[in-house]
Amino acid sequence: MLPTHNLEDEIHQMKQNSPKLMLKTVLTRLLPKKLVELWIEQGFIQDEVIANLSKVRLKNLLDLVHHWQFIPNGTEGYRTAEVTMGGVNTHHISSKTMESQQIKGLYFIGEVLDVAGWLGGYNFQWAWSSAYACAFGIGGKRELRKI
Repeated sequence: MLPTHNLEDEIHQMKQNSPKLMLKTVLTRLLPKKLVELWIEQGFIQDEVIANLSKVRLKNLLDLVHHWQFIPNGTEGYRTAEVTMGGVNTHHISSKTMESQQIKGLYFIGEVLDVAGWLGGYNFQWAWSSAYACAFGIGGKRELRKI
């Protein structure tokens, strides 16, 4: 997290300007409060006055912030699944074959395209329908059969 943020310099500056600040306060200015609280609760960091933050603990903190990873342990399934916005502009894609109009032989389907539907299965249908059109496009068929 915070790949372009120089947290080390910021903490050094705060140690000089506001040495009585608590580490939790500093971190919650940059990260979600619940994440910082979880790190404290699980012992990854201590909520201490930043003036007392040693070089070793600062290095550990920087490693944690910049290299922290989490692995999702599941989903709530189709019932609550949602789509994200953004993606390849559909104006540059053939709607019949899903092939790029700029790079022949390059195809896009589903959520990689800038298409979003209402909740209720529309996005799944878009993923399946665009894949169907793409399959025929790749197969060289220009007309889709009715199903």
